Amino acid sequence: MPTVTPTPTPKPTATPSTGKVVVGYWHNFDNGSGVIPLRNVSNNFNVINVSFAETLSDHATLTFTPFQTTPAQFKADVAYLQSQGKRVHISIGGANATVDLETAANKASFVSSLKSIIDTYGFDGIDIDLEGASLSLNGGDSDFKNPTTPKIVNLIAAIKEIMTAYGSGFDLTMAPETAYVQGGQIAYGGPWGAYLPVIYAVRDQLDYIHVQHYNSGSMQALDGKSYSQGTADFQVAMAEVLLKGFAVAGNAANMFPALRADQVAIGLPSSPAAAGGGYTAPADIVKALNYITKGQSFGGGYKLQTPAGYAGFRGVMTWSINWDATTGYAWSNAMKSYFG
Repeated sequence: MPTVTPTPTPKPTATPSTGKVVVGYWHNFDNGSGVIPLRNVSNNFNVINVSFAETLSDHATLTFTPFQTTPAQFKADVAYLQSQGKRVHISIGGANATVDLETAANKASFVSSLKSIIDTYGFDGIDIDLEGASLSLNGGDSDFKNPTTPKIVNLIAAIKEIMTAYGSGFDLTMAPETAYVQGGQIAYGGPWGAYLPVIYAVRDQLDYIHVQHYNSGSMQALDGKSYSQGTADFQVAMAEVLLKGFAVAGNAANMFPALRADQVAIGLPSSPAAAGGGYTAPADIVKALNYITKGQSFGGGYKLQTPAGYAGFRGVMTWSINWDATTGYAWSNAMKSYFG
């Protein structure tokens, strides 16, 4: 392990993240994919999402303890990556952490504990990776522009408070599952579409969203057809749902507005072992990216509604850096090569 060198307290840098992104999640735990010291993350990635800040038993107070290293070393590692021009975010949630902000007190605990983590380690932004029961719409909550479910209302307020505290140089990203976003085309209730009110409420502060295009199964696209995960068609079709906007629960009078092209990326597994389903070979990802960004069709079943494509499309995310390392960085080598 590298020797800890004295460094000043890291602070989020003043320049917002810009340009194309190759985002990777870094494990703060060992799940069989191996442990990588944070400072040794491959140079292929220009955004690193530290995974994860998790909750205590109240499902509101966030905690983060660096794995197999000291807080001082981890803080130095964050600063080292930032000195190379990389963005280092703290990701909140993951599959094992439930966040449930039912009350104003829960919201206050969430905000204060998250600010403490950010200030301790000098992260450049937050990544909202809430899964499972963390986000779900209550019965009767039917308008994504005016949500009434307390846990969603309080999460929105918490995100806004954090973003105000750290200013325009601080990043906000999201990594929802497909049911919570594109699933809102089919239904709006329970988990279906449950991220939509959050995305809509903070859309002016959102740097980019990378929906998890894995562990998804088939999903409906804008053409009304379903596409299978793990294919170039799926990547293009799911991306354009957000790039074009869509009718919520099939109601043409209730449209979820398009995000800017630079606010949309796609999330994919870096190896077949990284997810239960949805692995897409890098060559097929490149086919999808050429279609999304340049309008260069690969002859698939899904046809872009904007034939010229979306030149500003932001990039790609992977779960995870650690799994990518197990294949000799085949995934990120291809993505870095693509985006230059």
